[in-house]
Amino acid sequence: MMARHLDGGKEIWGNVKGEMWKMRRTLLPWLHVMVPLLGIAVFLAYYSFAAWNDEGKILGYMEALTVILPLVVSVICSISAEFEESGHYQTFLGVSVCKMNPLLAKWIVLSGMGLLSILLAVVGFAAGYRITEGNTVLLMREYLILAAVMWLCSVNLYLIHLFLNFAFSKNISLCAGTAELVVAALFLTGLGEGRWQFFPCSWGSRWTEYLIQYWIGNKTAAAGDVLKILGIGAGVTAALWSVFFLWFHFYEGRQCRD
Repeated sequence: MMARHLDGGKEIWGNVKGEMWKMRRTLLPWLHVMVPLLGIAVFLAYYSFAAWNDEGKILGYMEALTVILPLVVSVICSISAEFEESGHYQTFLGVSVCKMNPLLAKWIVLSGMGLLSILLAVVGFAAGYRITEGNTVLLMREYLILAAVMWLCSVNLYLIHLFLNFAFSKNISLCAGTAELVVAALFLTGLGEGRWQFFPCSWGSRWTEYLIQYWIGNKTAAAGDVLKILGIGAGVTAALWSVFFLWFHFYEGRQCRD
């Protein structure tokens, strides 16, 4: 039994290295660097003359980052899924002993690159804002917490869009990413009260807003409410992963008609 687990771990690691090798000469690594840098530059340039207070600027940037994240994830997953479509899913489905390992490897690599990209977007903005505005508003450890929360709230998005790309097409995934962007923006308003907990695309924006408001002293929440929200999120996550892996167990590829 122990040997089987060790072999499975080696196979996943081999698949991870294979995913990284496939991506090294594509746009994916560059997108994870250029998109955050472009966002930082645009917002810092706008904030140089915008008549917002410091708290509003920080909150506005972080909310914009989390709102656009579902669409970015859909684009990233679509590009990654095209690698497998070009090979008719032969290496993706027919090489590994455990059918799930290539999928787990793809998710690990994509979400890992996403973590690095989010760290760049958050920490880079914090550093740039301090240089241009002479103020930090939040401590560096609080920026790091925000980055970690954004990433944790995004891991289900990778799963959802990998499913949409493998089961349907990149067009469906991109349309869903656009719809998630709209939902995430709308659910920052009163429309999201009592609903946002059930929509993974809105988790990052709502938790980011809550944390920033909590740190600057404008909002408090009962511990019971937080535990309830976390419980709902855990239930939604468990349901998504269970359904997805059950579906993938019977998955045999699809015809590409884009």
